[in-house]
Amino acid sequence: MDHNATTPPLPEVVETVCEALRTAYGNPSSGHRQGEPARRLLQRARETLQGYLSTPDDKFFFTGSGTEANNLALRSLARHGSCIITTAIEHSSILSCATRLQAEGLPTEVITATAEGEVDLCVLRQQLLAHRHAAVSIQWINNETGVIQPVREITALAREHGALLHIDAAQAIGKIDTNFIEELDPDFLSLTAHKFNGPAGVGALYARQPTLIDPLCVGGGQQGGWHAGTENTAGIAGLQRALELRYSKHHEAIAHMAKLRDIFEKTVLGRCSWVLINGNRDKRVCNTSNLCFEGIDGQALVGRLDTLGIYCSQSSACTTGRPEPSHVLRAMGLSEAQAYASVRFSFGVTNTYQEAELAATIVAAEAEHLKRIFA
Repeated sequence: MDHNATTPPLPEVVETVCEALRTAYGNPSSGHRQGEPARRLLQRARETLQGYLSTPDDKFFFTGSGTEANNLALRSLARHGSCIITTAIEHSSILSCATRLQAEGLPTEVITATAEGEVDLCVLRQQLLAHRHAAVSIQWINNETGVIQPVREITALAREHGALLHIDAAQAIGKIDTNFIEELDPDFLSLTAHKFNGPAGVGALYARQPTLIDPLCVGGGQQGGWHAGTENTAGIAGLQRALELRYSKHHEAIAHMAKLRDIFEKTVLGRCSWVLINGNRDKRVCNTSNLCFEGIDGQALVGRLDTLGIYCSQSSACTTGRPEPSHVLRAMGLSEAQAYASVRFSFGVTNTYQEAELAATIVAAEAEHLKRIFA
């Protein structure tokens, strides 16, 4: 129940990766025929991304992860924007990079979120008015709460004020309709394969204008010279196949994950009426349930569930053996105790309804047990 962290690669994806290792192992930058299968593979992958994500063109640059794609986007925005504007509920790959850019002298504004876990559009407008030609970086779907951000309104604000825009779509691809990306036409859009049952270790960055890119890696002419390094062709083949599989049954997958979440929440909240849903429950992605088990230690709950074969998370980094309270939940106004008491459950296409029901029953029983202990 931790698919927002990573998803198992589907059997078809594993086979595609193995086949690419057997047949497209050549260097795509080679001038001879041995590199031709790899070159064709990369081009097909870009065309697949363009087709399914409805981007204006196929200007995708392959990276080693979503984090790498986010860093490439943010550092590129920093070269062209007067100020980086992001939010306190972003993924750590954005917030950590923004902190480093600020230390290097680039103005950075980290704006607030609402109690519902949404970007505060009024504060965003104020910052855009204060910083002409800024650059905005927003996560389309929050990885902890699953709250869907109003990307149309954010895009309109950015364009109105002449700001560049990066959308972190890592948690959006394969979970919501993305057929209006062409309408948004962001300057950058990042994604990673292992969030939709592709292999780990491969991501992609769409760049509306590649000339905006400030290369993180130099030393070779790969990918037009904008991202040096020999491409992970097998991983990219797996990304392409995973995307094809997801979008061949996109609406069915979304409906399946939504039913899993609803079955789970109905059982847990039915037995534990004191449990609360964090974030706007009506504007969430289909698969995510972030629950506050107020009055108990969330880490203890996660640990007990782990021993019972239920895998979930608090979505936070560990320090000295204890996780820090979620920066996302704290930014939404939850107390430290409430953040510590919160646990994220996230479902995937490989989960079954029986698993969701069984997991919910176990979670409710363990939560009730801990509630009595901590009372």
